[in-house]
Amino acid sequence: MNEERHHEYEPQDVEPLEHEADTMNDVKPMYPSRSEWRPKQEEHVRHKPRMNLKPLLLGGVGGFLGAALFFLAMMLWDSPTSRFVTNELIRTEQAVTITESDITSAVTGAKTSVVSITNIQRAFTSDSQWEAGAGSGVIYKVDGDTAYIVTNFHVIEEADEINIAFADGQVASATILGEDPLNDLAVASVELPANIDVAPIALGDSTVLQAGETVMAIGNPLGVFSNSVTRGIVSGVERTVPVDTNSDGLMDYNAEVIQTDAAINPGNSGGALINIRGELVGINSMKIAEASVEGVGFSIPVNVALPVIDMLERDGKVTRAQLGVTIQEVIAVPGNVREEYGIGFDNEDGVFVEAITPGSPAEEAGLRVGDVIVKIGDRDIKRYVDLRDALYRDATVGDNVTIEYTRRGKAGKTEATLTEAT
Repeated sequence: MNEERHHEYEPQDVEPLEHEADTMNDVKPMYPSRSEWRPKQEEHVRHKPRMNLKPLLLGGVGGFLGAALFFLAMMLWDSPTSRFVTNELIRTEQAVTITESDITSAVTGAKTSVVSITNIQRAFTSDSQWEAGAGSGVIYKVDGDTAYIVTNFHVIEEADEINIAFADGQVASATILGEDPLNDLAVASVELPANIDVAPIALGDSTVLQAGETVMAIGNPLGVFSNSVTRGIVSGVERTVPVDTNSDGLMDYNAEVIQTDAAINPGNSGGALINIRGELVGINSMKIAEASVEGVGFSIPVNVALPVIDMLERDGKVTRAQLGVTIQEVIAVPGNVREEYGIGFDNEDGVFVEAITPGSPAEEAGLRVGDVIVKIGDRDIKRYVDLRDALYRDATVGDNVTIEYTRRGKAGKTEATLTEAT
């Protein structure tokens, strides 16, 4: 059946008409010539089979290309670029491993730089003395036989003497060089025992910390367990916590802190918060002590602490700017005083000027008692801590600042050149 169908569709010999032949001399024929016709089934000729070289050629070309690629890869394997990429991959892999498993090395490198501090106080009427408190400190500098230690102010507050216990158990008496209650920092120096081997802690960069990063707290919890280590993560960076530095119930300053869930217990204050490389990134300072709160500790960022440390070591104090006013938060101003100075009862923001120091920047700027300061520079003043931040964090001695205020309900603006606080 197939063969009959094949013959049925074979082209037939067709002779062109005579009158068409003359007109088609220069035109390609509509049909191919007889020589181009496919032979009929019965006219097929059996030829001698020929070798098909196509697979062999393709295989040869493929083999050649494969060999070339192999030799090229071998050459590139030892090239500088290849070694760079490979080394980078190895370093990345190692970094991940260190982050997860080399905590012991980080702690070992930092532990000898962390000391225990005992606050010793004496009675006025006798020679008796007692241990008023205990905390921790960090050796941040060694100069010859002298080590310099940073700790919290509240650890050495009102101390008549402070004793330093090193990691190897040796004890020495230290000298307080400077204190800063506002930042809760203090600096002390101690003469190193002759047979001790200590080194300052490596300083890190707290500005690059990220939430979730592994950190460890090293200190002296409860004043008993020296060089204890707790592990956690950075819970938050650039937190601000209102601080009452003189226990008068009024928040004096907005401290910038690192929040961590690494356990920070009494006695850990003044100790080190280190990163996975064993570098100091914070000075442990505060812990929310409410029974309902766990895993919330705070540390002063090392980048915030270092300028204060330098001033305390060099000058024994921190130089800050002042405006020369005694103030009260508007929200706390009594009703009769509001009426006297024309302060609306719906006004709760700003600080009320109760008194002005003679010859102060405030007096020279024209401020008066009863004015309500609402802005200094770019900072809105709503509470007492905002005024402190504007003077202590934003400005320095000698700065000329713009002050916005209200006087009996009317807005005013002036400028003042800040002087050094005494």
